[in-house]
Amino acid sequence: MPDETQSPETKLALDRIIFFSDAVFAIAITLLALELRVPEMPVDQVAAQMPLQLVAMRPKFVSFILSFMIIGFYWAAHHRDFQYIKRYDQRLIWMNLLLLMFVAFLPFPTAMLGNYPAQQFTVTLYAGCLAVMGFVRALLWWYASRNYRLIDRTLDPRRIALLNRRGLIVPLLFLLSIVVALFNPLVAMWSWGLVGLTFALR
Repeated sequence: MPDETQSPETKLALDRIIFFSDAVFAIAITLLALELRVPEMPVDQVAAQMPLQLVAMRPKFVSFILSFMIIGFYWAAHHRDFQYIKRYDQRLIWMNLLLLMFVAFLPFPTAMLGNYPAQQFTVTLYAGCLAVMGFVRALLWWYASRNYRLIDRTLDPRRIALLNRRGLIVPLLFLLSIVVALFNPLVAMWSWGLVGLTFALR
């Protein structure tokens, strides 16, 4: 529901925050595809060699799809949060920038994971980045919703509490996968499939 106390100036400022955030998400999700380069080979070998080369690129495709879905998940959560956020302050702006910094950084650990899959270091780097990103997003929502600081005052408190709890699920899953990676990086990667189950909760 709209907040009747929201001034046109506040709405314009929030729209600028949202538009800038959307742009960062869009650029980050596009940069993921840069690692998917077409293998180079003589034309007469394409039929015989290209399928094998594409199979060899499987880790790159997997890391691309995984990161694409995760960025999409965080964008959807960010979009939902800012439907409820009706005011802003400098702390919110800086928290949002911190979140966007990790979003913009994600193509790097994605490339690392695609080039060196199932390695303890790359799995830990990737999961760590996503865990911190998730905790920052959860912190942003907690800060905005605490005592209705920046959100719509008509929002059901049960809904606020539910979103606070749900916001911690994904980062906690990635944090747990770091522990798993100490023993078996491949199992840790498979555990990320649980993140997909959280989409149904949204």
